[in-house]
Amino acid sequence: SARPDSLADLAEIVSPAVVNIKVERKQTLRSGPEELFEEFFGQQRPGEKPRKKGPREFSVPSSGSGFVVSGEGLIVTNNHVVENAEKMVAVFEDGTELEAKVVGRDPKTDLALIKVEGRKDFPFAKLSDSKPRIGDWVLAVGNPFGLGGTVTAGIVSALGRDIGSGPYDDFIQIDAAVNRGNSGGPTFNLNGEVVGVNT
Repeated sequence: SARPDSLADLAEIVSPAVVNIKVERKQTLRSGPEELFEEFFGQQRPGEKPRKKGPREFSVPSSGSGFVVSGEGLIVTNNHVVENAEKMVAVFEDGTELEAKVVGRDPKTDLALIKVEGRKDFPFAKLSDSKPRIGDWVLAVGNPFGLGGTVTAGIVSALGRDIGSGPYDDFIQIDAAVNRGNSGGPTFNLNGEVVGVNT
């Protein structure tokens, strides 16, 4: 189909179904700077109190994108966005924040399904029944760099791309900008249907 004069109407229709996913995951620091100093010099730094040795845990925040696929609050995202998450919060376009739980994950396809509670009528995106064609216009929606809802547009550049990321490499290459934090967000066709998951 021909490119519309503006994608604003499409963006307005599809954006409420796209969420920012804020994640906290535990990381373990095997040895801190003080322990490295002791290991190298065989002593504590002058004036330092003795410290508890061994690994230390701390929380690391990160974020990605996802999109609601049912009115009951099921959300599709990338597996790597939610992997090892200790806490997940889905942030909707209107600012609503709801804690999410993992329903299922598949590392091989890098897809995950998470769920939020609180409504039975969440705005959701429809999955396309047909594959996109090379040259089709698409709209990618997501949360790049943790900035909140952003849309970028382009065309399908190629199909069946193998980027060496797993046994099911069959990516859709698009020329719309997809940046860090866009992972897990949807790419829509001009009918407002999801044709792919950004990664």
